Amino acid sequence: MTYQTWGDIKLATLQKMFASKGTTLNVDSSTEEYIYSMPQAANEALQMLATAGKFILDSLTIIVQPLNNLLSGDDFQRSYVMFTDPLVFKADGAKSYYFRANGYVNVSIFVGENLVKEITVASNDTYDKYKGVIANPDNETVRMVFYPDYPSNIKNVALYPTAFVSDEAVPDNEDFVQYHLDEILPDFYQLSPGDIYYEGNREPKYLAADKYYQEAGKTLVLRRDMPGSYTVYYKKYPQTITIDTPDDYELVLDPEVSALLPLYMASQLYKDDDNSISTVYRNEFEVAFERLIVSSQSGSVPRREEFVSETGWTS
Repeated sequence: MTYQTWGDIKLATLQKMFASKGTTLNVDSSTEEYIYSMPQAANEALQMLATAGKFILDSLTIIVQPLNNLLSGDDFQRSYVMFTDPLVFKADGAKSYYFRANGYVNVSIFVGENLVKEITVASNDTYDKYKGVIANPDNETVRMVFYPDYPSNIKNVALYPTAFVSDEAVPDNEDFVQYHLDEILPDFYQLSPGDIYYEGNREPKYLAADKYYQEAGKTLVLRRDMPGSYTVYYKKYPQTITIDTPDDYELVLDPEVSALLPLYMASQLYKDDDNSISTVYRNEFEVAFERLIVSSQSGSVPRREEFVSETGWTS
């Protein structure tokens, strides 16, 4: 038998502790102390199972968009190191900007002859990011002028033709784009190794992605020169059970995992009543838990791959 709802798991736990003889979950003086203690025991088991025994997988779609930088040719260079004279970047119809800077620089942005924004850079340790929207309804020429107070550095300067919805929405002009998944996804635990799939304009148009990087296990780095849609599979933490969790709540777990919860919960809650039976339940849980670990480490995951035969057909 498997247990899919929180109410089923509570009932099964009480049955293992001989506190319920029927098929209905009753809360009375003989069971309420057990029931009030169940969320903590359940969360302990869920954390162990979801982070080692049988992972909970979910997916996130990330769209990497190509950048349309109006700066090109003689007007654009990736890095300006220790520059001392003013630098001017200009483009017709620009509506947003981006750059990274290190040092002490005053930046003035002009639309036509009108000064519309001033930025003060004061960063001696890192290359800080600066980006924002420029009000330019008449598509006038935009000039961005950098006045260094002493030798400073700038790089990745961009003037975009798009009026983005906010300053924060302006894309970073970087060769590699970082996605801090633990900030994007509140339930994020780990990336699922190898489970990132790319769909774009290049041939083949859909395949398992191999051009990406991971940093510290929580940051995904994608290449800007590979625009398209990325489906990223990740392992996530289970939802926390509380005393207010309804009995009809369905746990997002495979049946073989949810079947182990009553074993662990009974082993924790029955210690004071009968430690020998509690130990038996804990041993049964540990044996099954170890099997899940072995299974999760040895199981193969199908991947979408493509090849071309010598006669020209594909699969």
